Amino acid sequence: MSAMQRNKGKTGEREAAGLVRDLTGWDVQRRVRQHDGDSDLVGVPGWSVEVKRRRSATHADLATWWAQSVAQAGGLVPVLLYRVDRGAWRAVWPVAAVLVQQRAQQWHEYEWTADTSLQAWAAVARDGVQAP
Repeated sequence: MSAMQRNKGKTGEREAAGLVRDLTGWDVQRRVRQHDGDSDLVGVPGWSVEVKRRRSATHADLATWWAQSVAQAGGLVPVLLYRVDRGAWRAVWPVAAVLVQQRAQQWHEYEWTADTSLQAWAAVARDGVQAP
């Protein structure tokens, strides 16, 4: 990964943290020292956040990024925040998070996700979705 790509990623994480902070009121920040399996943002209760900022995103990219989000989530609910060049921030999260009885069964498959605006995800997150 080039220095330019790393900087774009860091800038994207800071931008996403600021937007989530503004939308939820939580003290959300970019995790400065990241290790494999860490959420990119801290301060998002109950959620493990993966942030991607890229030139473009194919369906295959989203599925791969989703798999990474699920793998690192541990006992938290995974959410993938992404933005492509000249696009709005989007959030991919498990529909099962709002289906009380189905919550844990269908998180791992990309087909069971919702690709929504950041604002829509923040509204769901604020309503207190809990990990199973």
